[in-house]
Amino acid sequence: MIYFFLILFIISTVILAYLSYVNYIKYNKALQYTEAYVLFVSSLWYRFNDTKKKMEEIDHRGSFKADDEVGYTFTGLQECINELYEFITKYVNAEETKK
Repeated sequence: MIYFFLILFIISTVILAYLSYVNYIKYNKALQYTEAYVLFVSSLWYRFNDTKKKMEEIDHRGSFKADDEVGYTFTGLQECINELYEFITKYVNAEETKK
């Protein structure tokens, strides 16, 4: 009877060790994906920041906004860029406060 419990204990210990190892491997993979995702979003933020600055440089005199057809399109593009910029800025600021 005691051998039965000993064997049961050994088997359960081996299974627990294996499951712990599998969880450790999955945790490391999740960390790698998280780091890659944060780097991607950060680089995306820098690209949007550059795009926003270029849009402001292109229309530094306000000539595109003054034209009816071009101004409507330019304003629409500028609004989209501003929305994406604000969204990504919120995400990047949230990540910085977590650290």
